[in-house]
Amino acid sequence: MKIKRPDFILEAEKKLKVIWDLLKKTDAVRFRLTVKLYREDRREPIVITMEGTRAEKGKWNVQAPLNKRTGPIESGSELQEKLKAIEASVRDYISRHSLDEEWRDWSSALNEVMSSGRSTDDLEYRSQIPVQAIAGHGYDAHFFAPVMAMAYVIEGTEALTRNDLEQASRSVERGMYWSRDEMLISDPRNRFVGRARTGGGGKAARYKEVKEKVAELLRELRPEGWDTSTQAVDVVADKLTREHPAFVEERGLQTGNLSRTIKGWLKKAPDKFPHLIKPKE
Repeated sequence: MKIKRPDFILEAEKKLKVIWDLLKKTDAVRFRLTVKLYREDRREPIVITMEGTRAEKGKWNVQAPLNKRTGPIESGSELQEKLKAIEASVRDYISRHSLDEEWRDWSSALNEVMSSGRSTDDLEYRSQIPVQAIAGHGYDAHFFAPVMAMAYVIEGTEALTRNDLEQASRSVERGMYWSRDEMLISDPRNRFVGRARTGGGGKAARYKEVKEKVAELLRELRPEGWDTSTQAVDVVADKLTREHPAFVEERGLQTGNLSRTIKGWLKKAPDKFPHLIKPKE
């Protein structure tokens, strides 16, 4: 089953391709990109800002602009209470819509990603999660805003353990933004109903194309054979994450958790993912 991408996303990608071509020019040393999303039912637009500076070897260091505070930073206890409130808001949303079982997988994957050293800036400015959350695009779009909110809860809690009140304050601000009612899809269960009426086949149909690509890469990347199955899975997951993140994420999978997902597929149906293992010397 192929998921048709909305026309507005295809058009946005064309514009972003033009921007990316400009950023590849070697004389560019700094950039700032701001996107405003206007909705009919909202007076103030949603603003997404990204900026970066040229790093060594021509790469870009991309980061969120510094937050300019207009008032004093709150105490650690006040920030802690607000982080708890954000988490409670997310858990209430998940429970209210009976999403607990799937949320456990998302929560586990998020904790794994954050513990690996990734930051909220990586999620908000280097992944498609925020855009898809705002647009409500994708089968699992109702999980994207909760994921972002909880990422800031995790980062804010860690900042408080270091007594970094500035970082914790920013985490609270962004966590509150992503946990607002208007950022959460109001009736996610109707998304599943609508999908069923149009012939959707659930997770099996969504993951089919990714599984086929995994099987193809397992065969083609190392035709001479792999040292171990673990090596095979890690290399394939890394290639998909680096070169085809949109392909993976649009089908409801998480690039940060892809290696573990593929290992599960191989364990459950090894005959569907044949790959040659070199004999031990």
